[in-house]
Amino acid sequence: MGTILEKLGLGGWEILFHAINLVILIVALYFLLFKPVKKIIAARRKKLDDIYAENERMREEADTLKNEFDDMKQKALAESAEMSERAQERCNEIIEEAQKKAETIIDNAQKEAIVERHRIQNELHDSVGHIAVEIAEKILQREVSEEDNKRIIDESLSEWEK
Repeated sequence: MGTILEKLGLGGWEILFHAINLVILIVALYFLLFKPVKKIIAARRKKLDDIYAENERMREEADTLKNEFDDMKQKALAESAEMSERAQERCNEIIEEAQKKAETIIDNAQKEAIVERHRIQNELHDSVGHIAVEIAEKILQREVSEEDNKRIIDESLSEWEK
């Protein structure tokens, strides 16, 4: 083996020198390249872990917000249904009140019509009596007594009412 190394121009000291240089180069590369690259990789790994943790936290927060939203939605739907029911009840109450008022108005109008009819009948009765007396006086050329007048009017009205 010595001949091969001599042919290459390498001696024992030169091989030792190259081996030391190689070790120094490996140590220098380890400190200058490997450690910084390892730190960069560790930092990126930590960033990724932080991102994953943040994503997990945000997912949990989103789930919480979704659950809160669902609860709020259910409450809103329940309130809406309740408000609709109250509105329907109020609508029914208003309709009932309006119907009662309409019935009252109709009853009052009927009563007023009856009263008015009686008033008109009485006025007519009185008017007919006076007109009849005047006609009878002119026809008979005499004065008709109030009793005769009343009897004639009552008979006439009873015949007309039939």
